[in-house]
Amino acid sequence: MNISNLPEAEELDLVKRFRGGDLEAFRPLVTYYEPRLFAFLLQMLGNRENTLDILQETFLTVFQELPGWRSGFTGTTGHPLAPWIYRIATNKALTFLRKHSVRERYSDWQTHRTRERNIEREPAFPAQEHLSMEERYITRELLRMALLKLKTDEAICLIAHFIDGERYRETAERLGLSNEAVRKRTQRALIALRKASKELGLEVS
Repeated sequence: MNISNLPEAEELDLVKRFRGGDLEAFRPLVTYYEPRLFAFLLQMLGNRENTLDILQETFLTVFQELPGWRSGFTGTTGHPLAPWIYRIATNKALTFLRKHSVRERYSDWQTHRTRERNIEREPAFPAQEHLSMEERYITRELLRMALLKLKTDEAICLIAHFIDGERYRETAERLGLSNEAVRKRTQRALIALRKASKELGLEVS
C-alpha cells in the first residue's frame, strides 16, 4: 500500500477493518494524515510544540470516535475521512487559541522581542519570505486574531487560501463541499482577516 497517496477505497477498507477489531488498520491512516495535519496545524498555531500536542489530541479523538463515524462526504473525489478529521483538528486548535490571548502575545512581542526565538524556524507565508522576523510574527498574530472570530470551516478555508494558496476546488475536495460553498466561507474569512488587520493598523490585500 502506497501510504503517501492513499486511495479513497483503501481508506474506507481500513476504517472497516478497524471497526472490525483490527487496531493495526489505524496505523496507515495516521501515517497518511499526520504530515498533512501537522503542516495545517502549524500554520494555525505557529509553534511546533503546541502543534504536536494538538495533533496527538486529534488522533486520540479520531481513534475513540471512528467506530461511530458516519460519512457525510458528498464530494465525487477526495478522502471521505478528511472533512471529519480536519474539522476535529481545527476545533481543537481554535479551542487552544481561545485559551491564549492573541492580544497578550502581540503585546509581549513589543516589549520582549527576544521571547520568540523559534520564529526563525517557522515557515513563512507564501511570498512573505522577504519579511523581517518582526513582520512575520505580527502577520501570524494577525492570522490568529482572525481565526478566533471564525467558524470551523471558515478557519480551514482561511488557512487553505491565505497560507497554502489552494484553489476553491482543492479545498472543496478536502471538506466535501461545493466550490461555491468554499468561496462564500473564504470570503467571510477574509473579511475577518481585514477587520483584524485594521485593529493592528495593518493592510491585507
